[in-house]
Amino acid sequence: MRSTLFALIAMTTLAACGDKAEAPAPAEVTPSAPQVSAPKPITYDAAPVVNPGKLKYVAVCQGCHGSTGGGQGPFPKLAGKPATELTAKLKDYRAGKQVGPQSDTMMPFAKPLTDAEIDAIASYLAALN
Repeated sequence: MRSTLFALIAMTTLAACGDKAEAPAPAEVTPSAPQVSAPKPITYDAAPVVNPGKLKYVAVCQGCHGSTGGGQGPFPKLAGKPATELTAKLKDYRAGKQVGPQSDTMMPFAKPLTDAEIDAIASYLAALN
């Protein structure tokens, strides 16, 4: 009986190892990239307006008189002063005239400025409040 039982177990085990249909391989999934459209170009009706007085002020004056012309430390407020007053003082500094206690400090900054640059700076500052 022992050999019959052994034979029965062996046959059952071998029968389980026979030909079987293979399970189908899972289908390959390829990730699809999201559809992105090209960015639309930016168009302008006109070129941006750049204030030449502001550009020159930022380059030459802002370091001492502040970003808004409000003055800082010993350097006076310039914002909102009349353009004629600012123009006259800058031209005097450029000419080497002593206008006040800061004249020696101002002369090297005013010396290279053209009349057009002085007018632009003065107009820009006069428009600030």
